[in-house]
Amino acid sequence: MSITSRLAKAGAITLFGAAALGLGSGSAFAGGNGQQINFHDRLGTVYSVSIAGSNQNGQYVEGCFSTPNIDNYLSGWWWKGYVAVGGYTDGNCGKSGGRLILTNPAAGPVPEYQANSDWYTISD
Repeated sequence: MSITSRLAKAGAITLFGAAALGLGSGSAFAGGNGQQINFHDRLGTVYSVSIAGSNQNGQYVEGCFSTPNIDNYLSGWWWKGYVAVGGYTDGNCGKSGGRLILTNPAAGPVPEYQANSDWYTISD
């Protein structure tokens, strides 16, 4: 096989691999099967939230998220259905001595799909 043929074959494999990675991204899939959460802290008193519920695959997951702003876009986690939300006065979901000041045991339901956004807002 000539060097030109080898380079063309290597280029095609690289291009195909890059296309496959782009098409298989979790973000594109999850947008139709769950939403990311925007925690809107209208009072400005919640510095972290714990969220527990079903992810885009229907698996139970929970996470702790720092919420230093009025609008806190908690990216990279996809939710659907009802989620439990706890709000804390510290940035570490109560592990740094903060108090639980918000309890919402059934926020949602977080829709699997929204026509205009991949973000679902939960507010205190």
